[in-house]
Amino acid sequence: MKNTHHQKEISKLLDYQFKNNRLLEEALTHASARKSSKVNNERLEFLGDRVLGLVIAEELLRKNPNSTEGEIATYYNSLVKKETCSFIAKEIGLENLLTLGKSVKRTNDRQKDKILGNAVEALIGAIFLDAGFEISKQLVLKVWRKQIEIVRDIEAHAKTALQEFLQSKGQEPPTYKQISRTGPDHDPDFCVEVVLGSGLNAIGSGSTKRMAETKAAEQILEKIKNINE
Repeated sequence: MKNTHHQKEISKLLDYQFKNNRLLEEALTHASARKSSKVNNERLEFLGDRVLGLVIAEELLRKNPNSTEGEIATYYNSLVKKETCSFIAKEIGLENLLTLGKSVKRTNDRQKDKILGNAVEALIGAIFLDAGFEISKQLVLKVWRKQIEIVRDIEAHAKTALQEFLQSKGQEPPTYKQISRTGPDHDPDFCVEVVLGSGLNAIGSGSTKRMAETKAAEQILEKIKNINE
């Protein structure tokens, strides 16, 4: 089977040449493109989601030997969620390479992000079937590398910075309190308040309690900066 322009583009972007181009075509075809008898990427997305999860879980355990299961789970959830997958899809140029039906071309941004997130997982599934686990693992780590480093540093940057600042002033450590948890189990939204001994407080939200704490820490550091200016 001959490569299409889109297939050549994605192969170039990933620096990977498919042996079975039909797998690549399937990965790039959304369910809305129901012309003729074309298969879509839903089955590959199901497979790719599992491959991605295994690769990320293994890498996080390797890089964080002293972290608790809860900490690893926080990093993991951030890295495999649809928003991150969508960001990766845009970063590797997948956005304009998909075969879509007319109906989804007019959809909202949230739905488009879901489509892109599913597509990058389908691409991982296609590479797994085409070349096996080790090659698909190498490619996942290659394109997720920056996000893995960022998510491991997020908490340290904000919460540790706040802790160190308070210690330098001889003050008590901050108190974090969960205010609310809304949304379905698969897509929760946590709201956390951080309070200092001085009474200064800030609120943050995120898809995990730890992320909400991080956001709250970022907010209160900004308040402290404004007060000291």
